Amino acid sequence: MIHTLKLIRLLLTTMIMRIAFRVFYIFPIQKNRVMFQAFREKQYSCNPKYISQKLREMYGDEVEIGWSFKNPEKYRYLEKEGIKVLKSRTLALYKFALTAKVICTNTYYKTTLPRRRGQYFIRTWHGGGAYKRVGSMEKLPFLKRISLNLQAQGAHLYLSSSKAFTFMTIRESFGYKGEVMECGMPRNDILLNGDHEAISKRVKKALGMQENERLALYAPTYRYDLSLDHYDIDYEGAIHALETRFGGKWRFAFRTHNFVEMKAGDRIGEDVIDATDYPDMQELLIAADALFTDYSSSIWDMSLMYKPAFLYANDLKAYESGRDFYMDIHLWPFPLSENNEELIKNILNFDEDKYHKDVKAHHDVLGSCESGHASEMVAKRIHEVMTKG
Repeated sequence: MIHTLKLIRLLLTTMIMRIAFRVFYIFPIQKNRVMFQAFREKQYSCNPKYISQKLREMYGDEVEIGWSFKNPEKYRYLEKEGIKVLKSRTLALYKFALTAKVICTNTYYKTTLPRRRGQYFIRTWHGGGAYKRVGSMEKLPFLKRISLNLQAQGAHLYLSSSKAFTFMTIRESFGYKGEVMECGMPRNDILLNGDHEAISKRVKKALGMQENERLALYAPTYRYDLSLDHYDIDYEGAIHALETRFGGKWRFAFRTHNFVEMKAGDRIGEDVIDATDYPDMQELLIAADALFTDYSSSIWDMSLMYKPAFLYANDLKAYESGRDFYMDIHLWPFPLSENNEELIKNILNFDEDKYHKDVKAHHDVLGSCESGHASEMVAKRIHEVMTKG
């Protein structure tokens, strides 16, 4: 009964707010206007960032770009690049959103904002490969699934990193039947075509590292309860193993998922760098010489560069019985550890040749669509939508 009442309240609130926001329909849609948001308006990052940059590069002032943020003051510097910085839940934001020709987001879109006829919605999502379950295939309460389905409505275009992602995530989990552009993730273009040496130097300087130091990045995903109990990697033991196996001096950096970033300091030691506030995960991956994660799709991104990537999953059985995976984690090509002893052993026994072959086979099995030109392809589509109306 309680769940039924909550569902009714959710649906009524959504309906009432969508009707109320139609007052902005008195303003015509601006064909050259594009609105972006990333990670529920918390960041300037991921696929939307790289599409936005490519639009500016290719079409300049021909395109009016706006970004919505919960903390806009942090991103005022974007105004110097000709980008409108809009504060979430303001009249200015609502007007811009409801008069934009194209809206591009990497997560779910606001349930309360109507999908106006004549607008074009792009959902890039924020993960490649096909790993942990999302959308309707997550083991979520009924009400939560309804809420996510409402937020997922109205997309005209999805982007995909692989054939497996298209089928299992976009078609099955999201129930989407429309157009999918299998071009790869725009954020991964820089991994395939970027100036890695210059980026690595910039990242290490920002993190307070020496250029000759090697970087091990620990970037686990979140848990539903936002607990940090499972982030107990043995940094000292892993560093010793890395230096023994690969040589050189190593440093660890810890980056939490954006859902739990406020708690990052709770799980880093004195010699571990807190990289949570570094604005671009892809640049961190470029600078990193090895990645440690659990179930994060960042491991797909890292694999595109064939750098060592290790799975540290000390709550694997609980995670499988809760959220679970599209593909058995034991079939992934990355060395899997369920405790620190196994992790150290996997580092010491790392075989580059086998790893490279396994990763290549993994890309083939999933049907990788990573092109290195996804940002350009999406920018061209946006321009086409704007000009053809």
